[in-house]
Amino acid sequence: MVFCDYLSTKDVPLQRIRIKIQVNKINTSTLCAQTSLQQQQLLLRMEYEYEKEEFQRLTQTMGIGRKIKRGQCWYPISTGRSYYNSLNQFVIEIERKEDKDIEHAFEYGKPVCFFTQDAGNQIKYLPFTAQVSYADDERMVVILPGASARIELEGAHQLGVQLYFDETSYRTMFEALADVIRAKGNRLAALRDIMLDNQLPAERQIFPQRFPWLNSTQEEAVNKVLRAKDVAVVHGPPGTGKTTTLVEAIYETLHRENQVLVCAQSNAAVDWIAEKLVDRGVAVLRIGNPSRVNDKMLSFTYERRFESHPLYSELWSIRKAIRETSRKRHEA
Repeated sequence: MVFCDYLSTKDVPLQRIRIKIQVNKINTSTLCAQTSLQQQQLLLRMEYEYEKEEFQRLTQTMGIGRKIKRGQCWYPISTGRSYYNSLNQFVIEIERKEDKDIEHAFEYGKPVCFFTQDAGNQIKYLPFTAQVSYADDERMVVILPGASARIELEGAHQLGVQLYFDETSYRTMFEALADVIRAKGNRLAALRDIMLDNQLPAERQIFPQRFPWLNSTQEEAVNKVLRAKDVAVVHGPPGTGKTTTLVEAIYETLHRENQVLVCAQSNAAVDWIAEKLVDRGVAVLRIGNPSRVNDKMLSFTYERRFESHPLYSELWSIRKAIRETSRKRHEA
């Protein structure tokens, strides 16, 4: 038997769920990688179901006024112009009419839903969800699932918008776990075994490089990255120069590889790394919402590169013609 305590720190008091998993009487220390990952998958599914249920319960019981004070809701709102953005997404501009001094939690990528409230304070949710593309203190741009959603909004009175349960992270984790569990005889399967200590990571035999501008531990870490064929972990407390080391490792790797994908826990961290690489002449493509990217890196974003392409206007005309043709066929 395996027991796991799950703690939630939502609006409700701390609740502990006792999760009991039958493992067919096999000792956990001898479980294969797939079985171990399947356990994680099951625990994640239970966490997801619980969090979603709690969100729905709170959504139904919490009044609009409290949601507004918590920054989870704008009500009432007015809708502005709608249009197709440079990524061919149908978006609409929204502005909140009241409580503009209250800080909110709407930000890029967050899912939202719309609702109406009648004279009897009965709330009705519109039958679609949307996604925030941009938000400031009073205005928001939301990606709608299609032009038909715009019609729903036009026919609504006393309209509001609130945050919806964010399934994006869970969906990503479910897909990743499923891919890793299914992997067999490929690179992903090998990395799975390495990360679960079932296989040792491989290293290249290279002559150590010297980097006089780094200290000895940073230099050793860069060489460790360059030697790694599978994975290298660089660990250290704050202020030890991990990011500086990472920039150097990326720059040196680009002498051996065509491209490097860089991820970080925040937009600021990605921008800092990207800036340092740009300063060293590296061609950088900054992926992310332009509203979250600093001014220096804005011209390196996918959207700006896309819009500045010489064939962009031609592509836009083709897209417009396709939408118009589709609309006429739908009306016929």
